[in-house]
Amino acid sequence: MTVVDHDIVEMPDDPTVGAMPPYRRIVGWVRAETDGLSGDQLDFDDTSPDKEWMWWSIRRQVSHMAWDALVFTHRRCSLLLWPDGDEPEPVVWKHHHLGPDMKYDRMLDEDLYWEVPDLIAKMEIGIGWLERVVGENTIEQLRSDTTSIRGTEFWSYVITTLRRGASADPDRPGYLRYDLEGSLWMVFYELLTHIRTIQRLKTRQGIALNVELPRVGYLRLPEYWGDTDANGPSMKRIEINP
Repeated sequence: MTVVDHDIVEMPDDPTVGAMPPYRRIVGWVRAETDGLSGDQLDFDDTSPDKEWMWWSIRRQVSHMAWDALVFTHRRCSLLLWPDGDEPEPVVWKHHHLGPDMKYDRMLDEDLYWEVPDLIAKMEIGIGWLERVVGENTIEQLRSDTTSIRGTEFWSYVITTLRRGASADPDRPGYLRYDLEGSLWMVFYELLTHIRTIQRLKTRQGIALNVELPRVGYLRLPEYWGDTDANGPSMKRIEINP
């Protein structure tokens, strides 16, 4: 079993600690920051080209978090969670995985899941799966499970916040290599960053914040904490030099 210390919210410098993210805290932070918001407040956005962080409203930030918790874990951890192939289907997978059948851009089906409590309920399913992965596998198992994916400018930038577990793939130009320890910390940082964006959207509307978030992971980078309104790097793939 891997260590989960709820006071540790960043990958430890010391690899022998082997601590993994306290995923359950994500749900509490989301509930706290969305509690009592009106429909207009939840749906406030700005689709200007230079305001990329505001393109998704608070509601859609929560929807994306639910999507990420479900889809990342289903895609990356299915063999660990359901070795017999008996995968649950809390959402229609073909409508939610990236591809031609995807109904909405990296968020849950808005025809089915629109109210924040429904979105959080789906998020909790994915959070429960993440907790199972870190609770049922040793840190050695997580570190031995590696994958190589086509790199993007965004991923190349944000993996600089990891102590270990993600780097350029030395065997495949233009690809990034992750072990599961690194991937599981990255999804925690991803979810945390969207809570910070919810806070920024609330601040832009003059709404008080309810949570003091730790500035860890992506949030150490100025674009994602809000030190600047500048857009972060895009999802453009890393160029492969001939």
